Amino acid sequence: MPSPAKRLHHLDAARALLLLLGLPFHVATKAIFESEPAATDFQQSLLIGGWASLTHVFRMFAFFMLAGYFAGMIRERKGTQAWLTERLRRLGLPFIASLATLGALQFALQDLLLHKASPTFLGLPLALDHLWFLVVLLGFCMTYAAIPVQRLRPGPALQQAMLLEGRGSLVLLALLALWGLIRYLAEQVPPIPNAPSETLLWQQFVFHAAGFALGVLAWHGQLGERIFALRNRWIVPGMILLLVPYIPLDPLIRPALGKDIYPDLAGTLTLRALELPLAYLMSLALFRLLAWAVRGPSKVVTFFVDGALAIYLFHLVWAMIVLPQARELSIPPEAQWLLSAGAVLLLAVLSYLAVRTNNLTSILFCGAPRKQAASTSTQIGSTRSA
Repeated sequence: MPSPAKRLHHLDAARALLLLLGLPFHVATKAIFESEPAATDFQQSLLIGGWASLTHVFRMFAFFMLAGYFAGMIRERKGTQAWLTERLRRLGLPFIASLATLGALQFALQDLLLHKASPTFLGLPLALDHLWFLVVLLGFCMTYAAIPVQRLRPGPALQQAMLLEGRGSLVLLALLALWGLIRYLAEQVPPIPNAPSETLLWQQFVFHAAGFALGVLAWHGQLGERIFALRNRWIVPGMILLLVPYIPLDPLIRPALGKDIYPDLAGTLTLRALELPLAYLMSLALFRLLAWAVRGPSKVVTFFVDGALAIYLFHLVWAMIVLPQARELSIPPEAQWLLSAGAVLLLAVLSYLAVRTNNLTSILFCGAPRKQAASTSTQIGSTRSA
């Protein structure tokens, strides 16, 4: 049995940071891809496109890797059934509550304010949007719960590969590249008829399984203190080596580089092969940077970790409301984007503060009763940010 885990304060910071990175990303993508007329000036900005491209590479990979690591920790501490029951409550209830309220509101605002219809979910006028991560994470938890723990301890060769030691690390990166190509194949499967949101769910499940699995293996291999503060001289050169071909192929930044939004088939396959190896290296670099910068608890980090779920759930509604107003201002697109992102963060934080004042809304949107919602981040096993 693994020994008790040392508290890694920088992982709290990672969860908070991954949350904050998502807000300006979604402000940009809502303006570019889900507004009519589309914000072509956003799309042609190197700052906005570069931010969206670089953060999109690793943000959700790092999130699911952390989620897998903490899933292993809490499953061991509480037992499989108690852990899974808690996950169903803390993820399932917020999903249902948010889909029925925020999902309905987002569906209406998409047409009313952004003038571009939203896909339905389950045939109902509900927008899945960013809520997909809760369903996918629940799917990972249920899949993981079905696997006997004794089968999950990685052998020495795999542990060394995960720590980027020896030739096995190249094999691991190659397998991640292969999984990216499997994602491409999954995208070629005919979509579920009249169900783009449902199609998105299973595709995201396939793609993000790699990050969650590596997090689970990191826990069962007792690699937490090493992998989340990894010193390895090849991480940065590896990132640069992969970023050089990746950036010109990424649709999020291609228009800012004067290219068509989507690459040709060869470029698309190359992009898919590069994504996961690059995401792994960038995630390790982020964890290492935070391990150096964060040595103890922080009230600011604690606040954002406590409010991570609610802030994330509410931010897209505010993005839809703020964006049309910001785009009317006679300021550069970069300023419109930054102003929108700042306003969305502030309004989402205020929404969190409002819902945590009541036990029922705290359970539904924070994943815990009011008293627990203000202290959950002091428990190592919480995995509520996205």
